[in-house]
Amino acid sequence: MINRRPVRDKTTWISYLHASCFAWFIFGFGGTLQFLREELDLSRTVVSIHSLAMALGSVTAGLATGAIIKRTGRGLMLRYASVLLATGILLFTLGQTLPFTLLGVAFTTCAGSLIIQGTGSYLAYQQKQAAPAAISELHAIASSLGLLAPVLVGIGVTVGFGWRPGIQVAAVGVIIIEIIRGKSTDVYGPKAVEDEVSDHHDVPGPFPSLFWWSWLILVFTASMEFSMLLWSPEVLSTQGGLTKGASAAALATIVGGMSVGRLIGARLTSKFDSEFLYRGALILSFFGFLGFWLSSSGLVMLISLTITGLGMSLHFPFGFERALRASGGRADRGGGKLSIGTGFASGVAPFALGALADQIGIQGAYVIVPICLVLAITIATLRPVKLETVSN
Repeated sequence: MINRRPVRDKTTWISYLHASCFAWFIFGFGGTLQFLREELDLSRTVVSIHSLAMALGSVTAGLATGAIIKRTGRGLMLRYASVLLATGILLFTLGQTLPFTLLGVAFTTCAGSLIIQGTGSYLAYQQKQAAPAAISELHAIASSLGLLAPVLVGIGVTVGFGWRPGIQVAAVGVIIIEIIRGKSTDVYGPKAVEDEVSDHHDVPGPFPSLFWWSWLILVFTASMEFSMLLWSPEVLSTQGGLTKGASAAALATIVGGMSVGRLIGARLTSKFDSEFLYRGALILSFFGFLGFWLSSSGLVMLISLTITGLGMSLHFPFGFERALRASGGRADRGGGKLSIGTGFASGVAPFALGALADQIGIQGAYVIVPICLVLAITIATLRPVKLETVSN
């Protein structure tokens, strides 16, 4: 009988909390853009350059991760990523000009991508057949904690502290994680030794074609998700009538939906086929988005965002895990390729949406989202990844 229940030891919990520090920044970041735009007097097009900085950071991580892991090992890479994450958050929140905020975002997303790749690959090797549940749990806990980020940003603005302290919490958190981790990092993946055969290192050879189809779905879902996380507060403000502080805090609805969905998804994987759940999640987010996009009622939009978040909850964890499974034992290299693709999409799609919104309005620009979801649903239906396709 296949064991699909994850083993929750110390290294697993550290992996969960490490990813949560990056999630805190990502989920809080979208709510800060409208305030940053006012402070620096920027157009939507210019402020959305921050999404291109995110793409630059993620793509850089994807290109560099293989060489870094080969030179230092996965464990030490995760420690370096913690330092880079804290540095990037401080640059973004303390910088008073556009170059500093852009550099801070690039550093933070580069570090975060390394963390997501490293923890995901580690859990894929450590948990074996329980990897879908473990990776889903990782993202469930990350989104549960990240749920507080937009709330703190909104509260900070409302009471006069500003948006910065709510984001800086993640820098403190990542330092605490490294203290708990301790001096030795080898258990998360040691430095590669020439001709070594180890569960912690990839097998040689090209990726199967199924990996690239899985990669493409993640590109489309990342385009949709980051467009929602970065621009939905402005839609709530301009179309739904919420105040700017309330619209920033209202990101908690979509993040809350993601949190609940991931907690439920982690349990459902022990009973149902993950491919069935994955396609269902894509379809649910499509209909949830339509409710948000086509409504002018703040209440309806918030309910629709929650439903969208429920669907979005499984996009990345299931999509990431199924792509690693389709990689044919090339989890670290596969994680790098996924970081490049999703990083590119997470930057280009929100930037295109922001630039388009300056021309035709934010509601019309959001047509990008349903197009991405329809393409993702189609590919997932025509190119499934069976559970028997293992990643090692």
